[in-house]
Amino acid sequence: MHTLELRIYGDIDVGSPEGVSADAVVRQIKNATHAKRIDVSINSAGGSMFSGIAIFNALKDHPAEVTVKVDGLAASAASIIAMAGDTIEMGEGSFLMVHQASALVVGNAQDMAQMSGILGKCDDEITGIYARRTGKPVETVRAWVDAETWFTGPEAVEAGLADKSAKFTKTVAAPAAHALAGSTSKFKRVPAPLRQAIAAHYSAPKAADPAEMARLQAWHDRLVAEVRTKERVETLQASGVNPFMVDALDDEPVVNPFTPKAGSAPGKVNPFLPKDGERPVPASVAAFMPKGDDDNQGNPFLPKGDD
Repeated sequence: MHTLELRIYGDIDVGSPEGVSADAVVRQIKNATHAKRIDVSINSAGGSMFSGIAIFNALKDHPAEVTVKVDGLAASAASIIAMAGDTIEMGEGSFLMVHQASALVVGNAQDMAQMSGILGKCDDEITGIYARRTGKPVETVRAWVDAETWFTGPEAVEAGLADKSAKFTKTVAAPAAHALAGSTSKFKRVPAPLRQAIAAHYSAPKAADPAEMARLQAWHDRLVAEVRTKERVETLQASGVNPFMVDALDDEPVVNPFTPKAGSAPGKVNPFLPKDGERPVPASVAAFMPKGDDDNQGNPFLPKGDD
């Protein structure tokens, strides 16, 4: 059976390079036409409500069986996505959070009033999504949304927001804390276990990643080599030496490899040099030169006299 695995980790459409792109996720869902099962893993503090609803609808429209697993945190827009699961599972130490929609607006009183009306409609829509999933009265669910309610795994099951949950252990809230780190200022009622886990996350010494350290060392070595090469070239140019005739690694002048090295052949003479008293004429040319008494005749190949 073909299974599509989705990983909703990080903020949703808020511009973070490590976040989640709703466009990419929806395309992935719609292109998985042969999938019979979709497994969705979530650990996200939320983001754009409309992007969350877009992913929610793409999952609901797909004919595959959808299983959602909250690995750490499904907050805000991420909790909307979670509601698309035919089965919703809460991992050990995980949280699910629902709250009112929020937005930024710049303008006059009329602009503010208009945005207030829009946000009220947004709250009505997300409340309806939670209410349909839980089977609870809209008034009950609206109270959760208005109060920014955080559910542990067992609490989410009891509320009807999830189907099953691992036992909740406060000491294993690290995945949720990692997703929430840096976002606590956006929420009013972050539970104490999560705040403690976030504090521990920031205070604990971070182990060095060997692969990252190797990458940084290689980057450092390359920069140092480039700087040293540049300095050598500038020094050679200043002294009038052609830098292209110098080995960039050891600054040694380029040597003719065919020249005998000092001390390599003591007492031997280069056979290609003319010997003392000999004319420096190759034998093949000397064969055509006048010999003996013919020396006064001149070159037989040149015109003679008045020729």
